[in-house]
Amino acid sequence: MVTSFYGEASSSRNGSARVFPVAGPDRDPVRSETALPRPLDTRRILLRALAGGNAVELGALVDLLPDHPQPISAVFDLVDAGEALIDIDAGFDGSMRVWLCPAPLA
Repeated sequence: MVTSFYGEASSSRNGSARVFPVAGPDRDPVRSETALPRPLDTRRILLRALAGGNAVELGALVDLLPDHPQPISAVFDLVDAGEALIDIDAGFDGSMRVWLCPAPLA
């Protein structure tokens, strides 16, 4: 899995600022372990949203990850891994278009 280096603030919809502990096994007593999004779950959610072949707005993808501490980083992890493309000519906002990379021609 690609390590994220984008450092945006946590989503304002998160019930707790400590969804994922930075170091050590500290647990958030407010949230159960099963409520935390796992990296593979996040990847599946995003790839499923992009699977239609049409461009999806960055804001719509972020909305699919309400419990993720850094949803923009999760989207850009797919871009960094070569699985998604972004419209680099567009402004960096919620309307930036993201789409799945086409399959390589054999």
